[in-house]
Formats: sequence, C-alpha cells, structure tokens
Amino acid sequence: MIHGIELLANAAIGQVARLDCVADNITNVNTPGFKAVLLHFLEGNVIGGISKGSPIQRPATAVDCSPGNIRKTGNALDLAIEGKGFFAVQTKAGVAYTRDGGFTLNENGELVTLNGDYVLGRGGKIVIEGSDIQISENGLVSVDGNEVDALKIVSFREPSALARLSAGFYRNHDNLAGAEEEGNVRVQSGCLELSNVQVIKQMVEMINIQRTFESYQKAIQTISEQDRLSTNRIGKL
Repeated sequence: MIHGIELLANAAIGQVARLDCVADNITNVNTPGFKAVLLHFLEGNVIGGISKGSPIQRPATAVDCSPGNIRKTGNALDLAIEGKGFFAVQTKAGVAYTRDGGFTLNENGELVTLNGDYVLGRGGKIVIEGSDIQISENGLVSVDGNEVDALKIVSFREPSALARLSAGFYRNHDNLAGAEEEGNVRVQSGCLELSNVQVIKQMVEMINIQRTFESYQKAIQTISEQDRLSTNRIGKL
C-alpha cells in the first residue's frame, strides 16, 4: 500500500512541475523572442548517490526554438532574425543569447538591451556615434553611411540544450548546445519577433494536467481508505 502511494505521490509532484512550466509559458506569451519551455521526465532510482526502491521521475527542460511571428514596429533599433540564430549579449553573468531584438542606446551611445546589457558585434560592444542608423539584412551596422560593426549572431547545433537565464535570454553552459557563428542570416530592422507560445495549446495542457493530478489524488485517497479498512479488520481478529 505504502509503495503504491509513494509512486502516485511522485507522479503527482511531476504534474505540479508540468503546471509550473505551462504557467511560465503563458506568463511570457507577450515577451518578445520568448521560446516556450518543454518539460520531460527522466526516470531513475538514484538521488544523491543513494539508491531508492521505487522509480523516481526527475523533471528536465528543453527550449522550443521554433520561430515566432514577426511584427513591424518602425523603430530602426528593433531587430528580428529570420531563420536560425540568436543575438549575443554581454550580461553581468556572462555572454547570453536572445531572440529579443528590442534594443536601444545608452548614454554612451552603446547598443544595449532594454535591461542595459551590451549587444555584441564581431568587434565587441557596438558604439554608435551619429544619427542615421542603418542595419542591413546581413547584420551590418552603419551610421551616417559608415559601416561601424556587424551584429554577432550565433546559431546552435542543439538549441534545445540551451539553459534559460531569464525570460527570453539563454546560456550555453559548457557549450552543450554547440555554438557556431551564423553566416547565412537575415535581419529585419524595425521589427520584433513575438513569443512562440501557443496559448490555446498551453491552456489545453493546463486542463489535462489538472485532471491528471486530480486522478492521482483520488487514487491516493482510495489506497489510504483501503489501508485503513485493512488495519481495522486486523485489529478485530
């Protein structure tokens, strides 16, 4: 009886993890460049080097890197990538990658994200001194007719292996995703890529999770009731 309850409890905890993942995706449906997070489970019976008797499901996440729709904004510093590739940005935690091309200039004329992280070019930080800013389809940055740098755009052999840093920003820990500079890229200036979260699909998933969780709860209650009845009968013998 106890073994059955343990299995069901572990399964129910897994549903809670699924619900957290779906809720996070729905929360970021309006975050530019956000990629939906997919949750799957790895089965095993070892935690912290200690072998457990029953199988334990460990949640693991992956990034859904399918493209989102592109929306025109008219702002020359809003950028969207068509096809593969991520913008490289310098954060306090190190280099990160994003599809959120909502950029601006700081007080020093440096191209930055809305959070103030530096957008990287092939030569490092991109400094813009001038008023007429043009960014070509191949990522070349020109100011007043003079080319100043080119956007550093990186693609990955296994983009689903990217680790999330924050909403829309990702890290490539130990190069698990296999970084390589994207040579065949098309950048749209004056546009932003929207989130690729499909709201209806996520809502349906949330309903299914709630129903599954309720079924586990009922099964646990049934086993507990059977255990109580069995204990009472033994006490009467």
